[in-house]
Amino acid sequence: MAGSQPFFLTGSNAVIVLNSRPVAYATDISYSVDVRHAKPRVLGRFEVETVQPLSYDVIGTLTIIRYARGLKDIIAGAPADADQAGNGIGSFSASNGTTITGVLGLPSGGQYDGGTADNFNPGRFFQSKMFDIEIRQKLNNAEKVDTKIVFRLRDCRFTSLDFKLSKRGLPMQTMGFAARYADDDTYLASKSGVGQELT
Repeated sequence: MAGSQPFFLTGSNAVIVLNSRPVAYATDISYSVDVRHAKPRVLGRFEVETVQPLSYDVIGTLTIIRYARGLKDIIAGAPADADQAGNGIGSFSASNGTTITGVLGLPSGGQYDGGTADNFNPGRFFQSKMFDIEIRQKLNNAEKVDTKIVFRLRDCRFTSLDFKLSKRGLPMQTMGFAARYADDDTYLASKSGVGQELT
């Protein structure tokens, strides 16, 4: 392999994308897949005959740097823009909820994010929709920066929100999420069977 060099995925050449929109000032993301198993035992045998999977669960966390509403315009010396949202989970909502797409959202991969902020709004939990999270590798070409999907977390919902502000640090917002499937560039997860879901 003379002349070839490995290209590793690192935080400096990765971008986090939530429903086709890059998450601004994202610092880190992590997720784990937990497949619970059972060990059925037979009377008269000390060892198990088989190890059977019981469930498939995907959980993770996403951290962003939080900044205030209208802050960019104020720093630039311009009047604050009332419609300019701060960097937070509300930045990825389709609208303020006054339109049908803002209320219901659209499926993952569409123009809108499916009401991401509604995951933390007590009055709108049941209007929120699931969304996709992608981790993409940035590839520098001669003309532009392209990206390649390395990991995809499909059909996510946010489940927790933590905020941390310190005297000498940036305000950090960490969100926990749960997903239905976790894919990467070596395989594509498929559903286990046909149940009562609507297809």
